[in-house]
Amino acid sequence: MKLTGKTVLITGASSGLGRALAVALAARGNTIVATARRADRLAALREEITRAGGRCVDLPGDAADPSDVTRVLDEARRAVGPIDVAVLNAGGGRPLRMVEATAADVRAVMRMNYDTFANYLLPLLQEMRGRGGVIAYTGSPAGYFGLPLSGPYSAAKAAGRTLFDACRLELVGSPLKLVAMYPGFTRTEGLDPDAVPVPALLIECDRAVREMIRAMESEREHAMFPKRIWALMTLARALPEPVRRRVLARFAV
Repeated sequence: MKLTGKTVLITGASSGLGRALAVALAARGNTIVATARRADRLAALREEITRAGGRCVDLPGDAADPSDVTRVLDEARRAVGPIDVAVLNAGGGRPLRMVEATAADVRAVMRMNYDTFANYLLPLLQEMRGRGGVIAYTGSPAGYFGLPLSGPYSAAKAAGRTLFDACRLELVGSPLKLVAMYPGFTRTEGLDPDAVPVPALLIECDRAVREMIRAMESEREHAMFPKRIWALMTLARALPEPVRRRVLARFAV
């Protein structure tokens, strides 16, 4: 699939990777439907894309609220017609030490990273499975096993990855493609560089956006990037669990 001339829905589009992806895809001649909670930031994104000659429809809404999701999808259909590509990108997190966390802290992270994904995924599956297109999910390498100081975030991303995989099994033969993207540490306004355990693992936002576009165009089922993150995760997954635990525990400080 070539990502030009398509109608693209992006959740979490007001900042970070979502915003950068919206700008990049608009420059390629796609119509962008941008949604997030912060209406002022979405309006600024729409103005930036419009000034550059692109088209963007901004629809503020809370992806964690199912009624907001229904409203946004209804308004998107009326404004631009069917969605060709949906990028489910809403989410975020912060370091959280489990011995100091509360159940409410865990639920809040799950709501931000899992509910926001599932609330859009299910209606889009029903809408797109017959006519095709791409649904892409911004997951994380953290979703493959629990990481220190990222327990709830790892759990949310693991749940999203597993749900997406189950959907893929049930869509065999469907023209709808599911693309799971796992960017590593990406330099955005929401990332504290000091929280990156190994500075060499940090990549620039424009690099991550290029990798995301490449993954969607090639309709890859799983795309982890950059390669050094993929290599480290492959090694970590191959290690016996006791060995992996000892290595990761060194970062729990």
